[in-house]
Amino acid sequence: MKLSETTLEVLKNFASINQSILFTEGKQLDTVSVQKNVLASATVAETFKSSNGEDFAIYDLNEFLSTVSLFDDPEIEFGEQYATIKDANSVTHYWFADKEIIVYPTSKIDMPSSEVVFKLSAETLDKLQRATGTLAVPDLVIRRDEDKVVAEVLDKRNDTSNTFRVEVGSYMGGESDTDFKFYFLTERMKMLPGDYDVEISAQKISKLTSADGKLIYWIALEQDSTYE
Repeated sequence: MKLSETTLEVLKNFASINQSILFTEGKQLDTVSVQKNVLASATVAETFKSSNGEDFAIYDLNEFLSTVSLFDDPEIEFGEQYATIKDANSVTHYWFADKEIIVYPTSKIDMPSSEVVFKLSAETLDKLQRATGTLAVPDLVIRRDEDKVVAEVLDKRNDTSNTFRVEVGSYMGGESDTDFKFYFLTERMKMLPGDYDVEISAQKISKLTSADGKLIYWIALEQDSTYE
């Protein structure tokens, strides 16, 4: 098997959510943060399968990817106990981990009904991520501003915090007096670049689906989020 650049980017991204990963047979890759507050799923071009058909775990995904990068044109074979990585001149055996020592998704999330939905463009996502780093703020809030839905990065514990705000959609509630403030920790917003369809539920869970439907993130909201 050769891993495409797209799949390598997905795996690098997943390593930022959880350093470990469990591979199951098929084209779907899943990961969950150790705190269980971020879950991600991707559909890739390759079909992963070990020689004995069993699931297999990688404890340090970044280390595994760095090992793959040592090869000029790596071919990977997933055996019973380890992966064989080789090219024309080199070879390594990379041993699997016991899946009992890692954290991995054990169930699917049934997304509840969503109170707020909008499209998040790649450009807007990039601005928000860059603003977070530039201003060194820990929070993102999705809130109503009259007839608009805005996304704002800030430090909600600091009344004089520097902020960056961008409009992300129109409020579909018309003249309703419903107000909402959905808070996220910016450290959880680890999506790959791209356009996303965003759904946010008052039950304090969000779902971000890439435009092609092949990448999905579920991200927990902070407990002080409100919808009233």
